[in-house]
Amino acid sequence: MYTVQPDREQMLKLRFRQIIKMTGRQTMKRELLRINHLNYTYTRTRKLENVSFCIQEGECIGFLGLTYSGKDLLAGLLGGEITEGRGSGAIYVGGQKVSDWDMLGKGIYRMRPDNYRIEDWTVAEYLCLVDARWAGAFWRRGVLEAEAGEYFIELELDVDVSERMSHLSEIEKRIVDVVKAYRQRARIIILEDEFDGMSQDDIRKFGQIMRRLICSRMCVIVNSNSNFILSVLSDKYIIFNKGRIVKKCAKDYIKSEEQMELYLLGENGMSARDKVEDTQGGPELEEDVVYRVRNLKFRKNRREDLNFMKGEVVTLITLDRREKERLFLTLSGRRKSEDVHYILSGKRYDNMDCYELTQEKVVSVRALGSREEVFEHMTIGENLMLPSLKKISFWDYIRSSGGIRKMMLEDMEGRQNTKDIKVEELGVHERIQMTLERWYIFNPMVLILFEPFALCDVKDVAVVKKYVKRFANKGTTVVIINTREEYVEDISDRIVHIG
Repeated sequence: MYTVQPDREQMLKLRFRQIIKMTGRQTMKRELLRINHLNYTYTRTRKLENVSFCIQEGECIGFLGLTYSGKDLLAGLLGGEITEGRGSGAIYVGGQKVSDWDMLGKGIYRMRPDNYRIEDWTVAEYLCLVDARWAGAFWRRGVLEAEAGEYFIELELDVDVSERMSHLSEIEKRIVDVVKAYRQRARIIILEDEFDGMSQDDIRKFGQIMRRLICSRMCVIVNSNSNFILSVLSDKYIIFNKGRIVKKCAKDYIKSEEQMELYLLGENGMSARDKVEDTQGGPELEEDVVYRVRNLKFRKNRREDLNFMKGEVVTLITLDRREKERLFLTLSGRRKSEDVHYILSGKRYDNMDCYELTQEKVVSVRALGSREEVFEHMTIGENLMLPSLKKISFWDYIRSSGGIRKMMLEDMEGRQNTKDIKVEELGVHERIQMTLERWYIFNPMVLILFEPFALCDVKDVAVVKKYVKRFANKGTTVVIINTREEYVEDISDRIVHIG
């Protein structure tokens, strides 16, 4: 049996303690963001109360919350975008207390799709031309590319710095953006991106690369409306409700949508499922095709026909932004397309425009929840009534609008005369409900929705999905044009991948 001599044993113990001490020193992470007892008031409805947390280097933290929960306000404050409010508390970036909150954006990089819209720039120009010392760098292109190239070599990335941004893939553009944050010596990246045009596998791959790049350098705040993006890119969650933090936890702590809703809505909050009633006893589906689009043009001059059945929900998936836009514009009649014709309930139409399709009860929503879909200076009642004039009886409208007023009163905390409120006073959640209810009253034959979840928080997702089911039960054909299958798997009768 092998034994260790006393002197030898003491030496090994001493060496072991030294190794543990050195390892502890090496693995100790620095705090890159600490917020202590932050109170901030931007408007009457947008405020933060007693917010405290810290983020260490290498961490990816997801901000979760409904509209006006406080998460977007905090992201705007940290990024230096919101400066007009008043507040108290302490904010530390990289261990240094920020004495002037107007300077908060200095050590924080906001990563958005708009960042790389200057597509004529090369990667090197995108990285370096924002630096004042590079004035005149267009005439020193070789030096500029050499400096940019050093960053990619240091980070072990294979990117051609002379390539134009427009020629990069979506994942490459975002990787370049992380490198740009690193070059600017940012401590914190605020990631505000829905990753339009990227598959779920690409988002996972980007998450792996991003974690490697920020290790021992930066931390990331993920501020997205997508459950998938938050779950893939976040290690931990900070959940906001009415301006307060209600939960800080590892993402694996959240086991179900019901558990998430409890935090997002509060223990006394009413679930979105309870606020939108199902239509019972809807008409049976008929096996006839009510809407056909013939000779539809896709990439590489490929032509196809699309058929839609009465009462079915069909989701068309494409990662190509231009093709997705063209598909929506053609199906909705917002853009005339050569050689395309439409068949509605067996009758053929050539080159129908949006107005003509609406007359035939084929309607579309391009930006659900945005101001684009509403008349801001009209009241709620006028907005709800407008598309249905001469389409339904007065008594049908009165019967439906009673339910609308009840629903809106619940969401608007009992404000009276809801139908007389100007739409410009509504938030995103209320505009989503009003737009969907407006078309529900109209009783369309076909409803075409373009990226309907783009502006949705968790609560709004449930509302949109419930309305889609109500439309289908009523006999409306619902066509959803989306980038990914997220949110649509359980409500679609068919999912068609385009291209």
